[in-house]
Amino acid sequence: MKGSHNHIDDGSSTEETHGGGSCGDPGDRLRRELEEAREEIAHLKRTLHRVQQIARLGYWRASLKANELYWSEVTYDIFGVDPETFTPSIRAFKAMVHPDDLESVEASMRRAEQDGSHDVVHRIIRPDGEIRWVHELADYVPEGDDQILIGTVRDITEQKKLELRLRQLSRTDELTGLFNRRYFMQRLLQELARYRRYGRPTSVVLFDFDHFKRINDTHGHPAGDQVLVKVSKLLRERLRTNDIPARLGGEEFALLLPETGLEEAVGVAEKVRQLVLEQAFTSEEGHRFEASITCGVSAFHGAEETVEAILHRADQNLYQGKRTGRNRVISDEWDS
Repeated sequence: MKGSHNHIDDGSSTEETHGGGSCGDPGDRLRRELEEAREEIAHLKRTLHRVQQIARLGYWRASLKANELYWSEVTYDIFGVDPETFTPSIRAFKAMVHPDDLESVEASMRRAEQDGSHDVVHRIIRPDGEIRWVHELADYVPEGDDQILIGTVRDITEQKKLELRLRQLSRTDELTGLFNRRYFMQRLLQELARYRRYGRPTSVVLFDFDHFKRINDTHGHPAGDQVLVKVSKLLRERLRTNDIPARLGGEEFALLLPETGLEEAVGVAEKVRQLVLEQAFTSEEGHRFEASITCGVSAFHGAEETVEAILHRADQNLYQGKRTGRNRVISDEWDS
């Protein structure tokens, strides 16, 4: 025990321990720990910034009472403004929201005061005129007399473009660009509901091309496709914006004409028939040829009207036109 005490009390041993041992000076150790913490925080900030850039995700903090707004660097980038020259504020932000979406943004901010959550998808107009889609998510945090929203904003423009493309593909015909049968039937059901509720007139025109198989057999399928595509383009150009031209399949087409009585619908069908007759088509071999259509027209009629009934009448009128010589318009017998 005495030897042990003598060894501990040895001056050289104590100096060696304090000078080069693992304990070291507490101040130096604290400084090293602080520096390591700073480096770790800086690394985390760089990582967070990179993640935000990759995800197109910005951070923001808004004081609703003071009209103050803090934006992270990525948020400036999303909105297309320079942090050196642009000062964010709630007023400045609202000025960049698309006018058609401002009401929903403001409503979401008001709801946040009630349920604590701000969740809204909307468009912004950047200073260069580009329109972008963003998704905002935020929590409402009352701080004394102030009202604070802390949240994120994500650029979802590419996602919106994809959604639009998928929606277009789901309702349009790939060859002609017209609406497809599925969308036509959906709209026909909607118009029938309007007719039953308000009595608003609506008509349907069914038509197909006369001797279309002969066109394909004589001039080739590319020539037949040319006919369908060219006439479809004319329909999009010449019909009203609220009319629904659709390709039902093959050479069969339909027109849904809202706010249109039977007499006016017959006039539309006649104009389309004449328009097709005036077109000149050319095969891949350079041979010119013409095409014609036969139309069947029907209008909603009576309290017991159904989708099946109006389509059946229009189809019967179409085939009566086929039987009586083609290249003509046949309609219901009653007035709209």
